Amino acid sequence: MKAVLNGREPQLFDGLAREDLLAVYRCMLLSRKLDDKEIQLKGQSQIFFQISGAGHEAVLVAAGLTLKPAYDWFFPYYRDRALCLQLGVTPLEMLLAAVGAKDDPASGGRQMPSHWGHAAFNIVSGSSPTGTQVLHAVGAAEAGVIYGRVPEIPDRESRFHADEITYVSLGEGATSEGEFWEALNSTCIKQLPVLFLVEDNGYAISVPVEAQTAGGDISRLVRSFPGLHVDSIDGTDFFASLRAMREATAYVRARKGPAFVHARVIRPYSHSLSDDEKLYKPPAERAAEARRDPIVRFADLLKLNALATDEDLAAMAADVEREVTEAALKALAAPKPAKDTAELWVYSPDVDPTSAAFETPARPEGKAETMVSAINRTLKDEMARDARIVVFGEDVADASKKDALPLVPGKGGVFKLTHGLQRLYGDDRVFNSPIAEASIVGRGIGMATRKLKPVVEIQFFDYIWPAMMQIRDELTVIRYRSGNTWSCPMVIRVPIGGYLRGGGPYHSQ
Repeated sequence: MKAVLNGREPQLFDGLAREDLLAVYRCMLLSRKLDDKEIQLKGQSQIFFQISGAGHEAVLVAAGLTLKPAYDWFFPYYRDRALCLQLGVTPLEMLLAAVGAKDDPASGGRQMPSHWGHAAFNIVSGSSPTGTQVLHAVGAAEAGVIYGRVPEIPDRESRFHADEITYVSLGEGATSEGEFWEALNSTCIKQLPVLFLVEDNGYAISVPVEAQTAGGDISRLVRSFPGLHVDSIDGTDFFASLRAMREATAYVRARKGPAFVHARVIRPYSHSLSDDEKLYKPPAERAAEARRDPIVRFADLLKLNALATDEDLAAMAADVEREVTEAALKALAAPKPAKDTAELWVYSPDVDPTSAAFETPARPEGKAETMVSAINRTLKDEMARDARIVVFGEDVADASKKDALPLVPGKGGVFKLTHGLQRLYGDDRVFNSPIAEASIVGRGIGMATRKLKPVVEIQFFDYIWPAMMQIRDELTVIRYRSGNTWSCPMVIRVPIGGYLRGGGPYHSQ
């Protein structure tokens, strides 16, 4: 959309005035210059790893303009530098993470660069495994819905917003993970307010998209999911990205369903500094990518419409360079974590299961009862005491079909441990899940990051293994890796070594 200068004020570009457009360009440029500074620092052995967001800047700034920090919830992936800048994370904070400084707000110096996290903006701590965050986003969105529907939860009004969105991003390579499909399925079953952004730069390290995705187009594959708004855009075109993100966020805020934006971007730098794309990407392809560089395209638009001159842009670039250089010097001078803090936050500072408090002798009282009865009674008591407790998993509800519930005794788990809970506490606190163990645990993690207390069930220990990535790399380390900023108050129930006879090798572990 072309601006028309009339001597007084220009026509707006999709509602953005000149100063807004210059701010967009500055954010994109700042993101790129931070990548470049980290590359320089890695070459000087001042940092130990670098992975960039270059080529993704346009769609990410557009996303940041349409979403609300500290209102919406964010599960970004490692290329989302420009989004995090737009939300409010500072260059200094990003470089504190790069050098592993004590005051890094993402992890306190415990994680690699570009593993975003900032509690002040609802940016939840991320990790290295690709795609695990998608299930967390689903659980976080579910938590918002539960807060809205369960009035007994204390302070619930301060814990959610009626039109909030949970944003989650990933590269096209991560859409090959089964957990991505589990997340998309659960989101569409429940019509949750999730906005998926797939940033497709054509390569998962060296593997091209046509070797990753059937047909080479993830947006074509997901269009059959019910209620899912799907858009496919040129993610290097800022205005196409802005319009797509506005449409997607409006759809989700209106509670019409979830949204999925597939943004085709470029990757002008190698996957990371541990990679060399010249080994597998032909020169002509690299040259074609350079012609689509979102920063070059946006600079050309500003000049074409007399919104900025070459001198204006050069002055802005110099200002950005100064800001990045100053931030880098401060980050390099910042103190590192003390060595004696390395083991902090493995457990909660309030509840330490290795402490003497967990060594009290048993004091039997009351009548003898079965484990099934005792666990069922305990769950009922705890759910009555704390409305934040939610129970879900395979077959844990009495009946998923509401019209059947008055007519049947109820399932309540294969061992009847959860029988009657749904009738007592309702469908929002007790519900069934698909047969997807990673989804059960991953969604529980997302709920727990928002202070719910999920109690999830894996039906048999034999079947827990699909969830082990979520258990080992997410649930057990989120407090540690975030420097005690995030936690997961969650219980996983798994029957093992039970009384089942004739179970064979797959019901007897």
